[in-house]
Amino acid sequence: MRTFFTLWASLLLLGGCAMKKPEVSEAYLVVFKTPKWRFADTGYIRTGDKVAELEVFEAGHRVLRLQIENQVCVEGEGCLSKSEFNSQYLSSEYPSDLLYHLLRGEPIYDGEQLVRGDAGYEQGFDGIVYRVGGKEIYFKDRKRGIMIKFKRL
Repeated sequence: MRTFFTLWASLLLLGGCAMKKPEVSEAYLVVFKTPKWRFADTGYIRTGDKVAELEVFEAGHRVLRLQIENQVCVEGEGCLSKSEFNSQYLSSEYPSDLLYHLLRGEPIYDGEQLVRGDAGYEQGFDGIVYRVGGKEIYFKDRKRGIMIKFKRL
């Protein structure tokens, strides 16, 4: 009986920590130019209910997998809070959900300075340009030297 409860508790704990499966998957050219990452390779963005995932491949081998839900989990490096992730990989000055919204092509900074156009929208801030339209999601921060771009294949 004790073995049954131990097994049941283990499954409950492990199942509670399991990553959600995203529902929509699309192929992209993924470009990251940040202080920690520099690459331009093929990748997949998968999104679902309150989850976003990015996988990047170089010559058929996965070089990056991260999933954003309540935390940002980077394969091989563990999980961080969203603000810790920004501090280590992007900039501590960014809102905690910035990368989550970029992966989903959603407005950032609560939609501030949002200008809608025929093919999408654009937002501009002090040194930051963010565009979503057609087949591209583009984020550039000139002050911090960060550029993130997703172009649908």
